[in-house]
Amino acid sequence: MDLRQERGLWFSFILILGLIFLSLLLYLLLSPISTSQKVSLVWHDNDHNGQDSPGDVIEMTNGQIYLRFDYVDVWKGHQALNTFDNPPEKRDLDPRWNGYYLQELRYRNEVAYRYVGWDIARQIYPTLSSNDVIGLVGQPESYPDNPFLSLWNSKESVKNPSYKWYVYFEKRATRKDKEKGPILILKSDKGQGLEYNLEISLKGPQLFFDLKVRNKQDKEIQYLNLLTLPANKIIDTNFGPPELLCCRQIEPLGFTENFTFTVRGDGLAGSGMLPWKIKRDTKDNYFTGGWWLLHQHGLFVWKAAKIKAGGEAKFNLVATFSDENIYSRYERYLKENGLNFEKVNLREVQDYFVRNVPRTITKEGWVYHAYEWPTNDWHNEMTGKAFMTMFYLTGDKTWLNYTVMANKYYLEKMRWNSPEHPFYGYFMDQTVDIKQRQCFLWSQPYNVESLLAEYPLTENQKVKEALLLNFEKVYSGLMWNPEGKRWFWRAVVDPSTKPPKLIWKDDLNTFDACEFGIDVMLSAYSFTGDKKYLRRAVEAMENQLQVLENYGLLLEDHAGEPSVNVYAFAAKVLYRLYDYTGEQKWLENGTKILDALLMSFIHMDKYQGEFSWLKGGVSRKDGDWTGQFGEPTTGTDSSVATAPTYIPWIMEALVAGYKHTGKKMYLDYAHQLLWHSLEANKKMKEATGGKFEFCGHFNTYLKKFYEDDDSLVIVSNLYELPYLQAFEKDVRVEHSDLQEIAEEEGELRLINPTGSSLKAVVHLPADWLEIKINSLGKIDKYFSGQKGAASTQVKFNFNGGVAIFNLEPYSIYHLTRVK
Repeated sequence: MDLRQERGLWFSFILILGLIFLSLLLYLLLSPISTSQKVSLVWHDNDHNGQDSPGDVIEMTNGQIYLRFDYVDVWKGHQALNTFDNPPEKRDLDPRWNGYYLQELRYRNEVAYRYVGWDIARQIYPTLSSNDVIGLVGQPESYPDNPFLSLWNSKESVKNPSYKWYVYFEKRATRKDKEKGPILILKSDKGQGLEYNLEISLKGPQLFFDLKVRNKQDKEIQYLNLLTLPANKIIDTNFGPPELLCCRQIEPLGFTENFTFTVRGDGLAGSGMLPWKIKRDTKDNYFTGGWWLLHQHGLFVWKAAKIKAGGEAKFNLVATFSDENIYSRYERYLKENGLNFEKVNLREVQDYFVRNVPRTITKEGWVYHAYEWPTNDWHNEMTGKAFMTMFYLTGDKTWLNYTVMANKYYLEKMRWNSPEHPFYGYFMDQTVDIKQRQCFLWSQPYNVESLLAEYPLTENQKVKEALLLNFEKVYSGLMWNPEGKRWFWRAVVDPSTKPPKLIWKDDLNTFDACEFGIDVMLSAYSFTGDKKYLRRAVEAMENQLQVLENYGLLLEDHAGEPSVNVYAFAAKVLYRLYDYTGEQKWLENGTKILDALLMSFIHMDKYQGEFSWLKGGVSRKDGDWTGQFGEPTTGTDSSVATAPTYIPWIMEALVAGYKHTGKKMYLDYAHQLLWHSLEANKKMKEATGGKFEFCGHFNTYLKKFYEDDDSLVIVSNLYELPYLQAFEKDVRVEHSDLQEIAEEEGELRLINPTGSSLKAVVHLPADWLEIKINSLGKIDKYFSGQKGAASTQVKFNFNGGVAIFNLEPYSIYHLTRVK
């Protein structure tokens, strides 16, 4: 054979093989029955009895989406683990409530939802150990002529207990579909006159829930259905129809590290809180039990239907996953809707706040706060710390005097001063009678930081003694749970005995108690240098790592709801943990939580006409729908308010976030929040004819202001202004506890108000090519008029616009641009 002919045949043969291989590859990639699309459905029979029973697991995947369902015994004859239940509360429940619930959901192997696990949940949330209501279906009772209030009032009660309207499925089956492949069928009949048949299927990046509910009763019923998909991280739209001002216009979104997902269906699609765990206490006593709930985040489709006797209704939910990450998707939402961030003049804002501060101070020295309780001396936000940032900015001793006066009141009136009292050394959050018999961790951080703010200037020994005592009490006193490595949420005394007797502790393990305890421990470490406090802070946070995966566990108080203030304080605490440990994971998680807060709780939406000022409004939480009856209230615990009173909590986190990352988004949100707060003040002043001006809350359901002056929106917001003015001059310092003050062009002051020697990483403007740094000595001497007496040059490293040097305790430094 001719050599050229032979080569040609070989070439043709190789070409044909290549085309066959390419065709097979395209077939595998594009065929609907390719490996990536084929559905695998596996049932693990834990006890090998051939029946659905506790311990069994169902796994379902198509290569993109993965689901795991666990069959659980929701009761197991558990007893409450709270040692103050005497005798221990015994709970009996019919095993018919057992069944399958969603344990885990993944997309492209990233966790979209993962429950901590049945047995682990019992250990870390012991007071609420006996029930778990992560299910897929609910049927809360209807409310006459108002479906929104029907869902809002779905409260645990004898008439409507949560485990009866959140369904676990006790039976499973399968069927095949030509298009979707194997379909999982979960069935339930709890003997309540309703029968459920839920079909779960997968197709590519989509998850389908198709539900049939049959009415076995001999009468027509009004039925509300909630198909839910729990999620670790969400953009919260709040509950209710879109025409309610409390509801976001963005689509309901869940997200992972790199992916997002949303839901739709025949009904209202939304995202927010879902009931999770419940402790039913028949003693009905607020101080020693009552109704306790915890919640989880999730997406849902909500629909009402009338079902005739013997008839059925159909409901559906479709979850669609996307390879677009949450940052891109949220930025696209803002751009497509023409949503820009408002900007304020910081000097004008500062002048407005400063001008109004005298109106906020009572003759006793405390700051008036609008609140349901009558004493109005609630102290859970910045006072002394905010005043002192202004003192360092201006040198005006009026701010120091405000701090000293307020602290005198806190020490004398808002602290348990008798050694015989069980709460000796702890602070209370207000002086109203009902709070004087309860001790909370949330009352400690802001009282502590107000005293710490004063100390460098006065070295008041009473302040020092109070701080040292409080540090020890928080470290190992009655509020610390050594077995659980966490803090109790609340302790209660009987005031009728002399001295008062401790009668109750709540070991809820809601995260607010933990983050407040950690913050005090970090303050104790910065004040004393004793590493035991730092070790306690790290130990407590390491025991709460579940909240860093599932933001639905950033829970607040006995209502057990993720809230904007818990998110904000969590970010602040994580940044401070990074400052004092250098562990990168705390920095990274603080930033992730702060970003989630901004996208979820700040309503960057378009509001029309008279409500345009609501853009940038703050939603505190959305879970009161399972905690109260009647219409949503306008007070501090309302879920449907814009709540400017919580803006200072967010500002602390934004300041810390920008100091550590330099992300422009944090400055955008700071300006937007200040704009919103100022607009809210204007609107309330107009609505009340000038009687009230400082807006803490506006009820977006009733369209009413909480008519009283919330002075904390003035005083606490002083804190961020010196920082924001420095940031706008491209100056920031990577430490939460250091204060940077931009002075004249080319000059910067840096203050260390702590008792620790701290390393400063100072980011300076790009045109600062050469600098010098001088120590101006101790803060008290500098501000007492001995300026320059201790001025000495400081050694530092300067590279790429970043200066690094060490600051001595209670000291002040001056940075100057040389060229």
